[in-house]
This record gives sequence, structure tokens and C-alpha cells, in this order.
Amino acid sequence: MSILSPAFYKQFIRPALFRQDPEQAHLLTHQLVAKCRPLWPMLSKSFVYTGSHLSCNLFGKSLHNPVGLAAGFDKNGDLAEFLNYLGFGFAEIGSVTAISKEGNPKPRLFRLERDGAVINRMGLNGEGADAIAAKLEHAKFGLPLGLNIAKTNDPNIVGDGAVKDILYTFDKIKSLPLTYVTINASCPNTKEGIVTEASHMRTVFTEVGKLNSGRLPILVKLSPDSSPELVAEMVEAASACGLSGFVCGNTSTGRENLSTDSAAITAIGLGGLSGKPLKNKALQLCRLVHSLKKSSQIIIGCGGIFSGQDAYQFISAGASFLQIYTGLVYEGPGLPLLINQELSAILHQNGQSLHEAIGAGQQVPA
Repeated sequence: MSILSPAFYKQFIRPALFRQDPEQAHLLTHQLVAKCRPLWPMLSKSFVYTGSHLSCNLFGKSLHNPVGLAAGFDKNGDLAEFLNYLGFGFAEIGSVTAISKEGNPKPRLFRLERDGAVINRMGLNGEGADAIAAKLEHAKFGLPLGLNIAKTNDPNIVGDGAVKDILYTFDKIKSLPLTYVTINASCPNTKEGIVTEASHMRTVFTEVGKLNSGRLPILVKLSPDSSPELVAEMVEAASACGLSGFVCGNTSTGRENLSTDSAAITAIGLGGLSGKPLKNKALQLCRLVHSLKKSSQIIIGCGGIFSGQDAYQFISAGASFLQIYTGLVYEGPGLPLLINQELSAILHQNGQSLHEAIGAGQQVPA
């Protein structure tokens, strides 16, 4: 058994990490990735998918595979130079807000081990746009990077102030060598919750477009909790304002069909649910957005992707690219390679290219 294999991670490393507070384990993971910097070129041979069957293009950037790291793992861009060694095709950092914030009180991150899930109410903690822009200006990106921006978690910032808050962040990062920018319209862990008015987001999209002199591709991150009517309004607004696509989706405030004891769920309280229980909601969101969007717009599928089979379901539902996060917590750093290997095998078995499978509507057993 290789010390870098998923089986080794689950048998030896995960139990040690899971004995720690989830947020402390997350910080430790960050520290280990940074401290192992000299070893990554050698270690990467065990993590990187080397086949050519999954090569694709994201806004003019060639990717080795469609599996990306979701926003939330590297909020402040500390790992931008290392993520290519972990087998990702691309990554999204953030969410980045205009003002530095500590986030919600701790504890604010919880594992639901029986469900392969996590509940978080981090509250958009981060270093702020000025610090992160300065950091990334001098970083050497190891792979194509997207950056997720959101309104500062402050209930006093509303209306025109909220628009200006997002515009401040975009103005700070728009000249960085990013592959795309995502506007987060769906964070459930702030006092405002998910955006419920498409008219507000249309204003944000319009004003961002005016600042977007470098013509960065702009995406919007949608919530799996949104009603079909709100999703349709958001897609229409994004399309009218020239956005390039959608991230489907984010964490959920729902608590349906969980195996974890209900008393434990109640004790945890508020927060966004991610992981395996989110998959069906995220797939439904992908299918709906795929049916509404322009053919030129892309979907990045995100929510409960733990295997190549999951990945194929999202691609079949209309996603061109994928993002993972909670799966890494449970399956370890070998997950991107495993997903790519399994996805390649499924496509080969079906006689499909990656491009042919997008939106094909075929299903694999859950």
C-alpha cells in the first residue's frame, strides 16, 4: 500500500486528522502543503493524471483535466504556487471580500462522518482584497486560477453600498493573471444568506462589466437552494450582461436525508452543508441551468463529487468542468487522480470524448 494512496490516507492519516478540531486540521493541511514545497515536484508523480483523454480548454487555457479545487479551501491564495502538484486541472481561490474579516465565532466547522459531509458557517473570513491582491501580484501560479469574490459579511453594507463593496474587490484583482472571476451570489453563512433578488445581481453584473477592461471571463455562483424561478431569473440576468458561465452550486442550508443523529445536527446549528448529501441538489441545478443558458456559456459542477462516477453524472448533466473540496476531507489528496482515472475509463467504455459527454443526459448508477 503506497503512503500516498487513498487507502493509506483513510486508514492512517484521516483518523489522525479527524481527532483534531476540523478547522485546526484544515490549517494543519495548509501548513504541510507549504512546508513540503521542496518535495512536491517528486511527490506530484503520484498525484497527477497523465492521460490525454481528459484534456480540455478553460477560457483559452489548456487543462490536463477538468477537475478543479473549489473556492473555500484556499481562501487567501496561500497555495497558488503548489496546487498543480496535487493533480488539479485548475483551482478557484477565495471567497475574497473588500474588507478583512475574522468570520463567525468558533466553532464553525463540523464533520458529519456518517454522511461524508461537512457543515460550515465560516462567515467569509479572509485577509481582504488589498492583502490578497498584493500577495497574488507576486505569486507564480502553478495552474490556471479563478478567483471568487463576495460581498463583505457586514449587514450594514446594503444597497448601493453592497454593489460598491463588490466592485472594490473586483477592481483590486482585475489586473491579476487570472483565468476567470466568480461572483458569489449564494453564500448561506452570512447574515444576508443567499441573494434572492436577481435585479440586485443584474446591477452588480452590469457595473462589474464596466470595470472589466481586461475582459476577464465572469461567472456567477448559484445556490442549490434557489427556486427554479430565481435560477431562471439569475441565468437571464447573467446572459443579458454577458457573463461567461455558472458555478453550480454552493453549500445548502437543507438537512434532508442525513444519517447523522438529528440531535447532533440540531446541536451544530446553522451553516452550509457540503459533501455527499448535496450531490442530487447540485445535479438538479446543473440540469436546470444547462437547459436555460446560452450554448457559449459554461457550467462548473460542484457538490458531492467523490468519484469518477459522480464526475460523469455532472458532466452528463451539463457541466464542462468540476470542482471538489469536501471529498478531499474524506478521500485525501489522491482524489483528483482517482476521479480522473475513473472518469477516463467511463468515457472510454461509453465511446465518448469529454466534449461529447457534456450534457448528453446519460446516467450512471448512483
